[in-house]
Amino acid sequence: MTAPILKASDASGRTLTDPTDIEVHDLFADLNASWPFAIVERLDREPSGQFYFQIHLDYVGHQDPNRDEEVDIDYDVEFRDGGPDRHYGARITGLYGFAGMDLVYQVYRAWRAGDPRLADLLSWELLELDS
Repeated sequence: MTAPILKASDASGRTLTDPTDIEVHDLFADLNASWPFAIVERLDREPSGQFYFQIHLDYVGHQDPNRDEEVDIDYDVEFRDGGPDRHYGARITGLYGFAGMDLVYQVYRAWRAGDPRLADLLSWELLELDS
């Protein structure tokens, strides 16, 4: 039996070990106002806990995300590639509409595959996080 390579989790506490692309897609699609974030961690890289991809929903404007109506959502996307000096973030705005989640998923697949085109998919900024 081989060790898992990926672990995905969301704000509800749901955890998936070695999720398929479809399972990660569904995990992202299930995010909502109550459970607004998900993280996929690479378990096959060192140092442990320093290689991950995360998404956070940000409801914008004066909308009530708990009402049964269409809302504007921005997606904050981040990935860490080995430590705080390699932690990048970008925002996908609601201007993309439903295509925003498709772009999130495309970026995730590039991150998972180690695709060098990841750098060109969004306007990444190096994030300076508090220690």
